[in-house]
Amino acid sequence: MRPRSRPRSVGERFMRVAICIATYKRTALLRDLLAGISHLTFRRVTAPEIEIVVVDNDPAKTAEPVCAASDLPWLLRYVVEENRGIVHARNRAVCEAGVVDFIAFIDDDEVPSPQWLDELLSTQQRFRADVVGGPRVPTFDPNAPEWIKASSLFGPQMLSTGNRFELCSTGNALVRSEVFAGARGFDQRFNLSGGEDTHFWLRVRRTGYSMIWSEEAIAYETVPQERANLAWILRRGYQCGNCWSWCESTLDHRLRARAMRLVKAAAHMVVGAAAVLPCLFMGKAALAHALRRVCLGLGMLTGLAGHKFLAYQNAGTPAISRISKMAEPTKA
Repeated sequence: MRPRSRPRSVGERFMRVAICIATYKRTALLRDLLAGISHLTFRRVTAPEIEIVVVDNDPAKTAEPVCAASDLPWLLRYVVEENRGIVHARNRAVCEAGVVDFIAFIDDDEVPSPQWLDELLSTQQRFRADVVGGPRVPTFDPNAPEWIKASSLFGPQMLSTGNRFELCSTGNALVRSEVFAGARGFDQRFNLSGGEDTHFWLRVRRTGYSMIWSEEAIAYETVPQERANLAWILRRGYQCGNCWSWCESTLDHRLRARAMRLVKAAAHMVVGAAAVLPCLFMGKAALAHALRRVCLGLGMLTGLAGHKFLAYQNAGTPAISRISKMAEPTKA
């Protein structure tokens, strides 16, 4: 069954889109994602030629049965990338996409809304954008604490359609294929630390490509119970700060820029620490926001000191208390 779409005009060229997915031992989530892709509809734009590229970063090929059993109206290409790390998987996906007009990224723990790709492509055409980003709306485990569900700790970036943005997640983005020639691919220096998408978007913006938001291009992100806790939130804050320092330092080596990063890191820690005491009387969510900001600043400071937090070297490490053990010195 083909997804519903408006009819093509005679002689109208087929737009070619590759939906790229990097996956690692998330078979149930990948099954949900592929099912969601099968329900994509097109009403704003002509339905494009679509190919789904699934890159399995597990040499044991755990995702192969899921891909083989999927019921999709488009071609699915399954490949295994044995070199470990998200950067290898993402770059392999771009390579496997071949000659296309656009590459759409979505993560293996997400499910697109039926209008997801339609809205991305519509926004691209309307604003002639090189990159279109969209929100990732959290879907919580039923057993997640209520204070986390009600908080904005996992809230998506929200902008109105047509607004320019500086950074988004590679979990929900449409990229014109020419962008990869100008900004190159994902940097292998971020293979085990994460932040490869942040570094990529910074380079895309510096190269001068237009980056436009699509509010209606929604992808739903699964938040498992093991992430819905204070320890993971603080660890994530530290990781983001550390990655941000490394991303900026690789692109701007000036002493002035380094001094500005130091000031920003200190400001995050001071403002966050100052908010801790009043937040004790404002509920768990407010306290988590304050503590996360402290961890963000701390991560930035350790990045400036030359330490890279290898968040994905020991997969599954949940405790913020192990941050210092996992931070390893890396040459700038």
